[in-house]
Amino acid sequence: MNASPILLSLLLSASVAVADISVVPTLMSYQGRVTDSSGVLIGNTTPVNRAVTFRLYTAATGGTPIWAETQSATISAGEFSVLIGNGTGLSGVPGPSAPATQPYKSVSQVINALTAVDPYPPVYLGITVDDGNTSTVDPEISPRQQIVSGVYAMRAKVAESVASAAITATMIGTGAVTTDGILAGAVNNAKLADLSVNTAKVTDGAIITAKLADNSVTTAKLVNGSVTGDKIQDGSLQTADHADSSITSAKIVDGTIASVDIGGGQVGNVNLAASSVDINKLVAAVRNALCPPGTIVAYGGNTLPAGWLWCDGTSYTRTDKADLFNAIGTSFGAPDASTFNTPDFRGRFLRGKDASAGNDPDRNNRTALRPGGNTGDAVGSYQADEFKAHKHSVPTDITPGADLLSLTGTPNADENYNDSPGTGSTGGNETRPKNVYVNYIIKF
Repeated sequence: MNASPILLSLLLSASVAVADISVVPTLMSYQGRVTDSSGVLIGNTTPVNRAVTFRLYTAATGGTPIWAETQSATISAGEFSVLIGNGTGLSGVPGPSAPATQPYKSVSQVINALTAVDPYPPVYLGITVDDGNTSTVDPEISPRQQIVSGVYAMRAKVAESVASAAITATMIGTGAVTTDGILAGAVNNAKLADLSVNTAKVTDGAIITAKLADNSVTTAKLVNGSVTGDKIQDGSLQTADHADSSITSAKIVDGTIASVDIGGGQVGNVNLAASSVDINKLVAAVRNALCPPGTIVAYGGNTLPAGWLWCDGTSYTRTDKADLFNAIGTSFGAPDASTFNTPDFRGRFLRGKDASAGNDPDRNNRTALRPGGNTGDAVGSYQADEFKAHKHSVPTDITPGADLLSLTGTPNADENYNDSPGTGSTGGNETRPKNVYVNYIIKF
């Protein structure tokens, strides 16, 4: 017979150059077209089943096959399609006997055995189609077809068996290698050329403390001004981290060192340059420390001392007298949301806050000194003058107009006492102890 097969696709060509058979397929798709010796298509009118034998050689002609299998193919109008590798192994080919449904070795195993000697061995496919006549030997279709690398094989070869330095920078497109494409730890110091990683290639926050070896960042590696305050964690710099005299006045921003940052006894006369301490600021600091804003004292003068206000109920803006407002708030009144009142102690006695001690039985009924001020048991609340409730009793059988002070002895048992007619009104305009005027002033 005359057979003319046409190779349409080869999917197993990757095995030619790959040593690891677990990453390439073990089957390859084959399609062919055959006719008889007269040129008539096999199975032209009715599909027929014929045995097709596939052999692999390392030579284009002659030689001994290194692998062979046979399988039944349905041929219709001359065309058939099979998966090489799914057939039954043939006897007479070197190797053990074949299982029932697969050759004694897979295509990948055979070809990879060749690659152990030659990375790119020549492999040829020989095909024989049974013409159905058992009296004659079916010839192999000529020529044999060479299996060559395809797209899959090229990718597998590069990905799985790349020699050192086989892939150069010119082979990799810009942006082709992304972070997701690099395994953790794959890029180490030995793979980086000196100065190959510059600042522009490092994303903000990409280098964290855990990625820096101890003492790996030295002074010589830091550009002047590159380490700013926002890059230093609170408390990360200790005294032992500073060289002697390394921190000068020029490196300290005004107001950055507060009192809490200075230990007791650390600043002595030798640490202060002449005229370095502003006497006005020192006086103000000492004054506020000894007498904090909100302090109220009795003052015998009529001219306000510096830093004090009269306790006369005057209102001030909360921003202008911020320290005083932070101390007393709106305890003594608030005309509006932007102002507050000083206490008004003119002609009034002061009383300590009860604080639920029970010494002031009317503590919860106290009112605001001025609108917006505190009420109840709180600093700033006001209480009007008042007598404690009491009564004076006289006997009812005393002659009207009699002088009660002239009566002597003990009243008789039959004498009656009640609140009428009572006594006459005596006294002045208010109830008060002996007192002396002073001015009350408050520290702001």
